[in-house]
Order: sequence, then structure tokens, then C-alpha cells
Amino acid sequence: MKYLGFLVAAICTLQVNAFASGNCSNIDVRDSLPADVKTFMTTPSDQGDIGWCYGYTAADILSQALSMPVSALHLSAYYSSEVTVLGKIGRGVVNKTTTPEGGMVGVAVRKMYDLGYACKESDVPSQGTKEVHISARTKVHNGMAFLINRMKDIRAGTCRDLCETSFKQLAEGFFPATSPEVVRKYLLTHRNVSLEDVVFYFLDSSCRFKSTPIPNHLKYETWSKKTHPFESINSQINWLLNRRKLISLEYDASEITDVGGIFGAAHASTIVGRKKIGNACYYMVRNSWGTSCDYRKDIICLKEQGAYLVHESKMKDMAKKLIWID
Repeated sequence: MKYLGFLVAAICTLQVNAFASGNCSNIDVRDSLPADVKTFMTTPSDQGDIGWCYGYTAADILSQALSMPVSALHLSAYYSSEVTVLGKIGRGVVNKTTTPEGGMVGVAVRKMYDLGYACKESDVPSQGTKEVHISARTKVHNGMAFLINRMKDIRAGTCRDLCETSFKQLAEGFFPATSPEVVRKYLLTHRNVSLEDVVFYFLDSSCRFKSTPIPNHLKYETWSKKTHPFESINSQINWLLNRRKLISLEYDASEITDVGGIFGAAHASTIVGRKKIGNACYYMVRNSWGTSCDYRKDIICLKEQGAYLVHESKMKDMAKKLIWID
């Protein structure tokens, strides 16, 4: 009987792969989404200066499941607030940074299920870079990581001049429902509250009472080279695209860029479609680097969408894990 079980599993695998492979027909999953979700998914997404890519792609697949644009900023902030002390130490060792960066897509989705609700992109916009006007003639672009460091300076009593200017404008940008002075007072009167919790508190207060419940019947699925070493990850991607599923993709950013910093490490993006160019098959991937086109020569940049096209052979090599919601 154990051999029969193995045979059934093998036949099922062959059926899935046979259905998935086919020819490289053009598919854009975004065309099947509600108008507001499609607009959200075709507009460049910008994680800014903090490594929350996992949260941005988790928000993408949740947006499809809930039929509304989900705030990646709110989702990522919640994940960071839920990381344990041991987890924070581990992230610090891996990321070598003092800001709360790094995470896993599947865990981020599960955390949102535990929270029970998701906030709309319109209530907590996820644009990760804000303009900071240092003077009438000078402006810089900073993000959440910069704001968190300014919050540290406030608690340490070392925030002066440019620090004050940056803090006020960034707090207004990321917490529009709250004045910077209220944020400052909270930081100083609640010193035992972690900065991750402070960030989530003010983001959540902007949207919680307008949030959308996450149904209990939704579940996320995963597929990786480690769990399916003898199967083709491209066949699995094709099978999901044929079912019109958005797919979170975990991979190494060095596969698509040689730029350092936040780009040169473990990364996550969203596979949104498939396209035939000449005789070659490419996958469309929505990234969270805004309109950046700092890609390797074999990557086709779709700047106006904040996305790129990658050849199927390269996808086969670089893809490590897939996550989607059924």
C-alpha cells in the first residue's frame, strides 16, 4: 500500500506539471483584479530605506484575497512589533543594522491572520520615501528607517536642528492623523515601549476603525525547492498563474542587481504574470524599489510599473520559495 500511495502522489505531480507547462501564453493576473486593486498593483511600490520587502509582497497577495489594496506599511509595522527579543537579536546579527528590518512572507501573512484585520492602502499609504525640506533650497529623501533613528535621538535627548526638522516632517508624512508633538510626548512618556511598537501604534490608530476583517477561511500555501527538490519551480509558477494567482517570490536580490545596500541581500517580490517575447518566455515581477532600474543587463525594467521581466531560465535558478493565498 505504501507504494500505491507513492504512485498516486507521483501521478498527481505529473498531472500538475503537465497542466502547468503548456506554451508561454501571455497572462497578467492584474487584469482579473478589481479596478482599484489593479491600479494599486500597476503603480510603483516603494519600500524606501527599510528592508520590509517581505511586507510589501505579503500585502500584494492579501490585496488579491481581500479584493482591496492592503497597506504594506501597516502590515510590515505589525510584523516588526511582533518579533520576539530573540528574533530581534537574530535580525540584528543578520542585517547588521539598528533598524527593525527583515522578515518572512509566510510569517507576515500568518501574523495578519492572527491580528484579524488589514488596513487599506488609502488610509496608510505605503510610499516609503518622503521629501524632507531642510531649507527653502535643499530637500532630501528619507524613509521609515530614518524616522526610527530620529525617534531614538529624541529619547536620547540628542535630537537638534536638522534632526528636529527631519523628525517633524517624517512624522507628519508617516503618521498624518497625529501631530509630531503627540508622537514626541508618547516617546518620552512611554520609554518602555519599543520603537517598533510605537510605529505600529500610530499607524494602526490611523486606520483600525476603518479596517477590513480577514476571513477565517483564507489560507496561505507555500512551495519551495527544499520541500519539492525533484520538481520544477517554474511549472508551479505557471500552474498558479494559470489559476490567476498572485505569487510572492523569495530569492536573492544579487540575482537581479549588483547594487549594494538594501538591494544586495535576501529579497521578496510578487510574480504578477507571464509574457512571451520573441521565442522566449519571461515572468513579470512587481518589485518594491519604486521606479528604480538598477538591474543587471539580462533583466528588462518596466519602470512605469515598478516591475521587471526575467527570463524563465533565470527564474528557475533564482526562485527559492513561493507563497500564495487560496
